[in-house]
Amino acid sequence: MHSTYKLLIKKQLIVPISAIAIILIAGFFGYIIIEGYTPLESLYMMVITFATIGYGEVQPLSESGQIFTIILIICGFTAGFYAIGKISAFFVEGELHNLIKIRKMNKSLEGMKGHYIVCGYGKTGKRVMEELLQKGHRVVIIENMPERNEKLKEIFEKNLIHIDGDATHDDVLIHAGIDRAKMLISVLNTDAENLFVTLSAKDLNKNIKVIARLEDVHSTQKFRKAGADFIISQIDIATDRIISIATTSTDMFSFVEFADSKEELKGYKFRLVEIRKSSDLIGKSYREANIPLRTNLVVIGAYDTNDNLQVNPKADDKIQFGDRLLVFGQNDEIKQLIDIAGR
Repeated sequence: MHSTYKLLIKKQLIVPISAIAIILIAGFFGYIIIEGYTPLESLYMMVITFATIGYGEVQPLSESGQIFTIILIICGFTAGFYAIGKISAFFVEGELHNLIKIRKMNKSLEGMKGHYIVCGYGKTGKRVMEELLQKGHRVVIIENMPERNEKLKEIFEKNLIHIDGDATHDDVLIHAGIDRAKMLISVLNTDAENLFVTLSAKDLNKNIKVIARLEDVHSTQKFRKAGADFIISQIDIATDRIISIATTSTDMFSFVEFADSKEELKGYKFRLVEIRKSSDLIGKSYREANIPLRTNLVVIGAYDTNDNLQVNPKADDKIQFGDRLLVFGQNDEIKQLIDIAGR
């Protein structure tokens, strides 16, 4: 994939410089052909013409030579002013700064590992990006809409890499380091785009976790077949919250917001921990596993291999291979459970 900074150089510098070079070459050979000058005489004429020194011609110019010289001077001055304007803009208007910034970002991207890739800088993508950065995570954001990319150019954050490109293209995902990324979050405008990104991501890195936004709930199975690990439907989220408020005295969503806003709970988080083959928890009841005592975590629920959620598992329920336990606690406590669950 051609890098942005190479395209920037080509656009800002190569075009005007090439125009001047073409005029010089045309002038050099033009005097040889029209006036019969030697190469040295033609070169001399080119130098005094463009330098506006005012020395006399090597030989008196014919009428055709005079017309050719007039055209040459007009084209030369036009191309010269155009080149000066472009080169000045490159240095004065921040283009060089942008070039250096892009090269620096690309160099940082080469060594980036375990980062988050966010596809789309709409309202949701912007919020996701800001939250991840606030928590100290490294983020690569992919966006191809010009007006959004202009806003992204104004954001300076050492943990943020911005790629101007289409996330549905494999080469863009490869450039974003998908083979080294921890998670991809696709919040593009349409389900078709998010589905395509999911397919591409899983094809390029089968181990990456993918979160995809869904507008049409009827497409859920398509996303599951494509390999999406988590499917977020805004309609379902809104419905679940309404039902939660309407039918219970406790709103789980409000609790999450409350926990996020309280300073004393800043170190706490929700996490899904998958039970692996090597775990000694397989086949044990929750009573026997005694996770709260061993890790000090609260087990809120568990997803089985069919993605069915059981809230507040009973003490005699068995833990099975592939179950994903939804727990609440601190980072070091969650790491303990991950070790117990098998890596």
